[in-house]
Amino acid sequence: MGTCSHCQCSSPYFTAGQNPTDTTMVCVLSACSQSGELYSGDCVNGFIEKTICRPEGDVFIGTGLVDMYAKCGHIDSALCTFRLMSVKNVLTWTAMGAGLALHGRGKEALELLDAMGDFGIKPNPVTFTSLLSACCHAGLVEEGLKLFHNTRNTIGIEPHIQHYGCIADLLGRAGYINEANDFIIEMPIRPDAILWRSSLSACNVHGDLAMAEKVGKILLQLEPPKNSLHVPVTGEDYIALSNVYASAGRWRQVEMVRKKMKSKRVETKPGGSFIQTIG
Repeated sequence: MGTCSHCQCSSPYFTAGQNPTDTTMVCVLSACSQSGELYSGDCVNGFIEKTICRPEGDVFIGTGLVDMYAKCGHIDSALCTFRLMSVKNVLTWTAMGAGLALHGRGKEALELLDAMGDFGIKPNPVTFTSLLSACCHAGLVEEGLKLFHNTRNTIGIEPHIQHYGCIADLLGRAGYINEANDFIIEMPIRPDAILWRSSLSACNVHGDLAMAEKVGKILLQLEPPKNSLHVPVTGEDYIALSNVYASAGRWRQVEMVRKKMKSKRVETKPGGSFIQTIG
């Protein structure tokens, strides 16, 4: 068992034997990102500096660190790593944009788009998803709509369903319930359950019970995609519609939804969480 120079901790990542490569460390950083393991990610950073390379000199390791620090809540460390990197690719810029979006720093995320052009980096669909998400979290309605239209008209990227979803979410969060609903209906792509769930959530937040009932019924009537094993309607969808009726004091409708849920044998999945303790 070895220790890392960054925090002098013992970790199974540094077991003697096969020497890890830069590809190995990128995979480990990704695991830390997905699980929110800041402590382990910090140790991996120290190990990389000691045994492999300076992270800012390797575009893939540097990108992994940007992603890890952003997703683990240390956006300033992500920005520091990003600024020190000598070479950045589209994945690096996307990871930084997604991190800023996650932390509600929408205007800074949008500034990345102009900076990318200055460095000759062309954004991809994932980059736009991150930037549109930033607009959603920061409530930047005008900027988000402009960015959405630019994906096709200026940069030539055809919007994907996740981009339409971001705009629907953006409008709904800002209280433009009717506009969000019209946007979903007029999409050239068939809206999925995720889009309608976003609309239903916005209706509930802003107290538009009439639209919430309409959206809830649409959601329950969705048919599963052909050749798909995933049924789009879940127990949570029934409960969401039930809560809409409960908010309006329409208890007969609440009972009807619950009975329908029972007759279809739709069950809710229990939630779960974990807490990391460092001794």
